[in-house]
Amino acid sequence: MKKKMVFVAAPPACGKTYVSELIAKSVGNVVYLDKDDLADLVRTSFEISGNEMDMDGDFYINNIRSAEYSTLLNIAFSALRFENLVLINAPFGKEVRNTEYMRMLKEKANENDAELFVVWITTSQELCYERMKKRNSTRDIHKLNNWEDYVKKINFSPPFELEKKDAVDRLILFDTNNEETIRESLDKTLKILQESGK
Repeated sequence: MKKKMVFVAAPPACGKTYVSELIAKSVGNVVYLDKDDLADLVRTSFEISGNEMDMDGDFYINNIRSAEYSTLLNIAFSALRFENLVLINAPFGKEVRNTEYMRMLKEKANENDAELFVVWITTSQELCYERMKKRNSTRDIHKLNNWEDYVKKINFSPPFELEKKDAVDRLILFDTNNEETIRESLDKTLKILQESGK
């Protein structure tokens, strides 16, 4: 049976952590990696630089983001050597739109006898706003205070180009708009993960 690397991706507050933990608990024996676990390093970078903590600003994008994601992926590929399923919980908003980059990751996964899956969370912008307010995190202050400008820069649509360009082994859509769609999406996702690579 082939190994699996699973990206659970979507804009902030769409339900990635909830979905990632549902999948991880259901499949078991998984290496679970969350970009938020790098938050102390990111926060320290802002503090040292004297910049306001704005995860959508130029300082983060130009100086932190690339290193943050490459670190996460390096850990993931290291873990893939020793475990059959690695799951990464991160937005991947820029990455999943870059089919050449994703094809490179797919090839790297395949070299490790693994398939690459992207589970893309679909939900309404209104629900994302409510979830962001409810979680009350310092990393969201700038987003909430500038919500209209923020959502104009965010692409909530699924990255269907991944399928068209053969940049992943499978794109799975996971609807988190309500309990029924979550349950249906979880069943579908688990079935795909269990049946693939047999």
